[in-house]
Amino acid sequence: MRSLILIGCCLFISSLAHSQLQKIYLHPKSAGSEKQSKFVDSIRFIPLEIKAGIELTNYNNVEVTANYFMIRDYANLIILLYAKDGRFIKKINYKKLGMYFYPSYDEHNEQLVFFGNNKNYVLTPRDKIKVKLDWSNPHNKKYYKKYTVDLNDTSFAIKRAIPQQSDILYANYLYDDLYDVRGISTSDLYKDSLDYEYKIYKGNQLVKGFFPYNRINETKYLFKEENVSVISTDTPYVHFLTRPYCDTIYKMVKDSLLPYCQVVLPLENSLPASFFTMPFKNKTERENFERNNGWMLRQIHSVFETPQFIYLLIGYLSNWDTYVYQKQTNTTFKVKNIKPDSSQYNLKLLSEWGVTRKKNNFYSTQKAGDIISFFEKNKNVPVPKELESFIRSNPPATTPVIVEFKLKS
Repeated sequence: MRSLILIGCCLFISSLAHSQLQKIYLHPKSAGSEKQSKFVDSIRFIPLEIKAGIELTNYNNVEVTANYFMIRDYANLIILLYAKDGRFIKKINYKKLGMYFYPSYDEHNEQLVFFGNNKNYVLTPRDKIKVKLDWSNPHNKKYYKKYTVDLNDTSFAIKRAIPQQSDILYANYLYDDLYDVRGISTSDLYKDSLDYEYKIYKGNQLVKGFFPYNRINETKYLFKEENVSVISTDTPYVHFLTRPYCDTIYKMVKDSLLPYCQVVLPLENSLPASFFTMPFKNKTERENFERNNGWMLRQIHSVFETPQFIYLLIGYLSNWDTYVYQKQTNTTFKVKNIKPDSSQYNLKLLSEWGVTRKKNNFYSTQKAGDIISFFEKNKNVPVPKELESFIRSNPPATTPVIVEFKLKS
């Protein structure tokens, strides 16, 4: 029997009135523009060791692990590891795994994890549900492959691992001994219609479930797999949580969840009531709807807050944009319209692509050539001390440099 506590917590959340929430009024077509220096400060350069054959490509991002900076080069399927002081550590080439094995960082276990489908088999969404429901069947293990890199082992070897049920459920470490599951799907293969959009587990035991839905025929999830987003903050045990097709941002303190603020969009960006009540007949009809209504809200994917600003990544049905909301003036700025200026070396730091956050710091990569070019053209601007010897060494233009910065408090 389902615990009454689980049902109670879901009803409590849904009963809170939106009128009590802080509201962010967002107009995607008319979001403002401004100089980057209005939002960004505390810029620090971390020059990286120059190595032959290492260059920064256009499609990359940087991850901050316990001991390393990790640059993912998506085009060449490689990972570049650097120590926190910029020393080159290792180039990890994962081309042999194939382009569909995306490297994810498991912070709890200090591992890189590559998990994906066995290319020898083609699984439909229905097939994947069958496998998930019958995972104890040893024959189902063949459909997936898993590899790991132990970041505490200085060989950084890619090793074969055995896929676990937590892998196909995409379970995530939450805190202490708790994990969460964020996946949402519908199918007539499920015998029990009740499921929760967001679930917290201790081992195999369900501790709490939030936002019940009908996993057989919930209208908004038919012919589509979705996920709740859980975003860490710089405060232990505190997360933001967002849901598909929902304009509310929730704040979670340990396992207590309450609405925090609401993004209010114009009618043209809001899903019609029929989306939640009239089922699509098939996958094609749904895809056509999403294609024809590409700027309707799908989900808020990233949230970060300072005393002055709220940083938001919002996904629409077939588009996405990043915004900075200024609390004092109730103004929203589109990141792609925020302009770099000479006071920040003409570097576009707030970007819609390739920016990573670790606690209250943001990180991006820059090509050495762009930085050197700025100082050559602006002789009156002093070179930061951490860059002096790096620039004198005349690095190749595509040598990566990491830039750490903050949103103003």
